Amino acid sequence: MAVWIHCFVGILVGIMLSAWLEILSLSERSALRMQSVSRSVRWQRTVVLVILTSVLFGCLSGAEQVARVLETPEVQPSEWGRACRLYYHLLLLSLLLVATALDFDCLVIPDQITVPGMVLGLLGAFVIGELQICHLWVDWSFAIPQLRGPLIPEWYDQHRHWHALSWSFAGLFMGGAVTWCARELSSRVLGQEAMGFGDVTLMAMIGSFLGWQAILIVFLLAPIAGLTVGVMIKFVSGKTYLPYGPWLSMATVFLLFRWGWLWRLTRVIFSDWVSVAILAGIGGLGFVSLLGLLLLYRKLPVYKITKPTVDSPMV
Repeated sequence: MAVWIHCFVGILVGIMLSAWLEILSLSERSALRMQSVSRSVRWQRTVVLVILTSVLFGCLSGAEQVARVLETPEVQPSEWGRACRLYYHLLLLSLLLVATALDFDCLVIPDQITVPGMVLGLLGAFVIGELQICHLWVDWSFAIPQLRGPLIPEWYDQHRHWHALSWSFAGLFMGGAVTWCARELSSRVLGQEAMGFGDVTLMAMIGSFLGWQAILIVFLLAPIAGLTVGVMIKFVSGKTYLPYGPWLSMATVFLLFRWGWLWRLTRVIFSDWVSVAILAGIGGLGFVSLLGLLLLYRKLPVYKITKPTVDSPMV
């Protein structure tokens, strides 16, 4: 299907996502006793969501079907499998857009988004059997250029659907576990809850669509995105607290567009449990360091430019 057709489909999906977002926003604001947003804000939010959905649908379809950004030597699905994988990822993208918008709006990611997302991630992987972007485990230490490739267990091909379900479940478990640990660690370091439970379920949902290797990369990329953009938002708005879910979503979208390149850089690391443990340790230390930077970020002074009043002389 042509890219422009996916852009049009994105417009229709964006309209439906906007309607779903309004329902979730009204429900969460009522539960949290928050004031409802104005009609103009809702209209602007709808326009932004529809445009963003259309653009991302078109770009992702071009990236996967034309540029083949997901291609790796060991994962070679059929053309039908590639088409199904694109719609699998467009579904994930839709869920991330709603979760991000609601997290910015109400600072919450409800189970109405993430729990059905996990079920769809697991079910889609099992039914199709060709949706994974990497296998459950591949040993690249056996690969010798022009002689042999990586060591891939034979049962993957013999039991494709069960392998796909195992891959999806491993991603779900890894996403939830690593984010839960980070949540507990950040609460102890900062002295207050820095990540909500919605971030845990969001990462579990992402993992069910992308696998455990990809979810570790998302976990490493998200703090960098959050800190970089967060500092700019700090100076513009003066906010000292920002939701973490949007940065997880941003890192996920980046990974989808650059997976083939990221996998070539990291595939040897993911071929050995010791290397994975070292990577996890580095990620943990980096996360603690970023938490320290977050403490400094909250103490940054904010200078706002005020308009001169009648009693205030112009200099």
